Amino acid sequence: MKKLFLKMLAITLVIGVSACSSDDSATTKDTLLSIQFNTVTSQFDTQAQLNASSSKQAASGSFKFNDGFIMISELEYEAETENDSLSLEFEMEGVVVIDFATGIPTPDIRAITIPAGTYQEVEIEVELFDDTNEPSIVLNGIYTSPDGVEHPVRFEFGSGDEFEVEREGTIVFTENQSAIAEITFDPSLWFAKVTDEDMESATKNMDGIIVISEDHNTDIFDIVEEGLELATDLEIEN
Repeated sequence: MKKLFLKMLAITLVIGVSACSSDDSATTKDTLLSIQFNTVTSQFDTQAQLNASSSKQAASGSFKFNDGFIMISELEYEAETENDSLSLEFEMEGVVVIDFATGIPTPDIRAITIPAGTYQEVEIEVELFDDTNEPSIVLNGIYTSPDGVEHPVRFEFGSGDEFEVEREGTIVFTENQSAIAEITFDPSLWFAKVTDEDMESATKNMDGIIVISEDHNTDIFDIVEEGLELATDLEIEN
């Protein structure tokens, strides 16, 4: 896996920004937009189960993912002003590795400049890297069963899926302003429908790790895969 990291980071990153205006003679001042990747590493409970002998819910276990990575191959940023006089597009092509523990991408793509203005809608699209047989998402963590026993767990996902996040409504970027667009990756949404009963039947590899992937514990993987469409959220602070 370390060799894969070195190979991926050697690929050239290409970034392009374009803006089209109905008035080419107009001048604008820029806003510095910082794109932050918020990776949620806090502990979350598994789905509570109904006790078979009563109407009470049994105690639940929990997950905590504290490291790993997310590899993306494309990031697109689009925005339009409220009167459609300015359409802004930002596109990155290359391979970027986001450290799940810190949210820091390599290469660093977090700062871009955009024209000041009043925008009606902002959309960011993230595409996962899938040009090799290696996973594009790997999360390492711990599953704690209801009786308190800890089990190492690793989630692997390999696909070129796209995640779209939008912010509707009026957004004002003023001259020489700094703003933050935060994209959140939250595993608690991915694993929201995984129960302790599912995890009780999970098998471990030779290293004692519960691997959840297309080839291991596939019933749990199918549940998590369905939750991936909820993987991202977008918040803008200015």
